[in-house]
Amino acid sequence: MIDVVSLVTLCQVAIKGGSKVIEKYRGKKLSEAQKELMIAAAKNGEFYILSVDEVPNWVRIERENFCDSKMQDPAIAVKYLDAFKNLCERGYIYHDGGILFRLTSAGFKKARELAAK
Repeated sequence: MIDVVSLVTLCQVAIKGGSKVIEKYRGKKLSEAQKELMIAAAKNGEFYILSVDEVPNWVRIERENFCDSKMQDPAIAVKYLDAFKNLCERGYIYHDGGILFRLTSAGFKKARELAAK
């Protein structure tokens, strides 16, 4: 299971990588889970990584939790955490502090393009 500290480091490394990150992912399409996260964040660009004992971490955007509502199927939360991690690797998300992550300018551009479709 990936923790918030690992996500912070991942986002920081990706943003510092700049054009190398863009080259790595150029031509690779976003998964459906990645698109869902980007579209949900298109308005205010905020992501929260939440955790509670005995269940996997999960992504929250505004009032929407990207996990099984009863926390009975951890695969759903993990799917969206993996998608979130990949968006960080692409340089679309940066860490703002604590459990708060935000879209970068490239992230807002991509999210709003997806939301407009």
